[in-house]
Amino acid sequence: MDERSLVLEDGIAPQETRRPDPQATKPMSSHVLIRIVIISNIIFSLIYLYWRVTSTIMSIDTYFYGLTFLPVRAWGWTFYAVEICLIFGIWIGHSQRLFAVSRTVVTMDQLALTDVSVAYNARVSIFLPTAGERLDIVMLALLGCISQRMWACGKRTKSEVLKVLVLDEKRRKGVLQMAAAVYALGTLARIPSIVNILRAENAVSPDAKGLFDWWKNGGGHTRRHLYNDSHLNQACHLMEYMQKLATNEDGDGNIFSLTDMPEDIRLPDEKRKVIQKIAATMLQVLSIPPDLKITAAYIHKFSSNPTLPTLIYYSRRDPGTPRVSPKAGNMNSAIFPIDYPDSEPLIGDSTIVAVNDCRHQLQPNFLQRTVPYFFKLQGNHGESGQYTWDKVAFVQTPQRFPAEISKDDPLGNHAAVQYDVINHGKDGIGAVSSSGHGSLWRVEALKGIDAEGKRYANASERSQVGATIGFRSEMLVEDTHTSIDMFRHGWTSRYVNEPGEHLSMCTHQPDSIQWRIKQVLRWHQGAVQLLFYKGITYTSLGGQFPTIWHRIYAFDQATYYLQAIPGYILLLMPIIYGLTGKSPFDTQVADFFLFFTPFMITAMLPTLISGNWRGVDSDKLQRDEQVWLSTTYVQIYAFFSMLTTSLCCQKHENAWAVKAPTWPLFAVFIGEFIGIGGALFWVGKYTFEDWSQNLLSVLGSAMLALFALWPMVALQMGWKMPSAYHMKVIAWTVLGILIVVIDFLGNLNYVDEQPVSAVSYGLAQMSVRYQQFISIGS
Repeated sequence: MDERSLVLEDGIAPQETRRPDPQATKPMSSHVLIRIVIISNIIFSLIYLYWRVTSTIMSIDTYFYGLTFLPVRAWGWTFYAVEICLIFGIWIGHSQRLFAVSRTVVTMDQLALTDVSVAYNARVSIFLPTAGERLDIVMLALLGCISQRMWACGKRTKSEVLKVLVLDEKRRKGVLQMAAAVYALGTLARIPSIVNILRAENAVSPDAKGLFDWWKNGGGHTRRHLYNDSHLNQACHLMEYMQKLATNEDGDGNIFSLTDMPEDIRLPDEKRKVIQKIAATMLQVLSIPPDLKITAAYIHKFSSNPTLPTLIYYSRRDPGTPRVSPKAGNMNSAIFPIDYPDSEPLIGDSTIVAVNDCRHQLQPNFLQRTVPYFFKLQGNHGESGQYTWDKVAFVQTPQRFPAEISKDDPLGNHAAVQYDVINHGKDGIGAVSSSGHGSLWRVEALKGIDAEGKRYANASERSQVGATIGFRSEMLVEDTHTSIDMFRHGWTSRYVNEPGEHLSMCTHQPDSIQWRIKQVLRWHQGAVQLLFYKGITYTSLGGQFPTIWHRIYAFDQATYYLQAIPGYILLLMPIIYGLTGKSPFDTQVADFFLFFTPFMITAMLPTLISGNWRGVDSDKLQRDEQVWLSTTYVQIYAFFSMLTTSLCCQKHENAWAVKAPTWPLFAVFIGEFIGIGGALFWVGKYTFEDWSQNLLSVLGSAMLALFALWPMVALQMGWKMPSAYHMKVIAWTVLGILIVVIDFLGNLNYVDEQPVSAVSYGLAQMSVRYQQFISIGS
């Protein structure tokens, strides 16, 4: 195909039928309401900031502990600056909810039915990069790749249209053996008798993935005897050994030596002979020497079955390079003939490449539902319309997680705000950034062609790989970096996320604070690298961005972590307030809420409303906010670690060696209680009557901070959310202790006990009412 052309190559004359337009969209029903709320929030924000600066700071004339070089007014101005930064971040967040659209649901079958030229042009390679992941995780990812449901493409077979590239950085023989076994299982799963059995058993899909899921989770390991099918028995024996290899990669070393199997209806000797015969047959077909040693630039291709994708195992010559982004280097070695310059690249004539991280499993409809959005329909929707490539560099899908972590996700793996709110809000103008897994990329865009079909980089120049062509490998975040570079050259993106539709599923998600912090630290370090090593001109000012909003979003992706500094100060505020007894603003509580409430409500409403776009549980949205506050210190740590690296002129690939501690999370959690204790001290010193509003402020802000930190702290400590009955007991205990402590401290320095006693009596009455309410509720 001509590099400068965006028109499809010639194919067989399309059938005359109505043609769907993959680029057809319509605004979300709530888009007008959201814009009204956003405008209201901007107005209330400005009113609040004006009131703060004119009425709550200048009147502060005290000093911390009476020291004149520690004016409280400086603390007031600092907190005011914090609020300005957070409000600026809120406004940017609002802009990411402006362009939500609902896309036409279309599949490649529909496009191929009306125009086979589309089917011919949509040639895909799926990248499965692996760098030491557990073999059972690799197995699940392979099953998803090999089971993709393809579309008709004239006389071209599935093996010619789709390739699956296993890019192994560790040269593990177990990965090659597992790839061979999955390919063999895919062959068996295509046999008509097995297909009929899977349909009779209501398996999810009649393919290798469906067969494995039925065998493992649907009772297939026992129900196979009902059918007495030799091919099914072969497949079950193969899956038994796949399970064995997955749990013991360094076992006997040969996936086809199917020994030590569970006894069933056959006699042991007879069964062993059958297994050995199956193993010998499989070994002969796949041509894998038992004593094989994987060397540098090793390639093994499985393509004997035309009804399956071509499966290629590849281990490049220089694994782990470049050090800052080895994943990008690994994928680039398949796009460009780096190890074999005189040969065709591994992707062959593929026009699209998909990224499948090993920890995720693609569902059979993944390609069917994503590939169409690279094309658009020119003209009307009748038979005279013509499909062409659209100016789409990549298509992104959300990352989904198993149902068992849906109700309680303390680490925020779901990232509901990102995948179900922000990405939808940016999709209307094609500004969704890539998040790595689940993305598909136009090969021409990766090879240095801009959205107008003009070449801006030489694809044959090896030194440009990873810099101006291919996946950008200069930063830790190759996905974000490559996305911004695509936008800089005029390309746009598309986002595919329909309610209830899961196109991929995570099979190995973070389950500890250490793992999650390590993960987010790398993301934040990569964002800091974008700012330090590329600069604002790269992310926002230069290039040919499609819209001004693309520039704003790119700026946010390179600077968002700076909002963590004011976020962390928010967590520290009740601690400082409680220990020093000094507020960062001088006002009455009623006045504060008069101006703060409308601003805060209108700030939260856009996210709450946009959560309905895809029926997101509001608890997931809340959990994202909690995780963000809990990990603000990680973002700050990433910023200063990269700043130190830059100032010391160190190599930025050393970022991999940086580790963020977990103790700051627990230090702040404990600090909130210390702040509450400090507030009680000041009550004892100044009496409840004089310090009641301050106590209310400290308690309220500390409780909000503890609520934000609770999920991650509770996970680490092994705590669980108390039951309603336990909550009743705890609430009664806390209220009782609080009343007694306040009364006691008030009596220490206040001779006239009547005000404190009156307050105690009032709080006691509130406690009685609360006890009655809880009892009725129980």
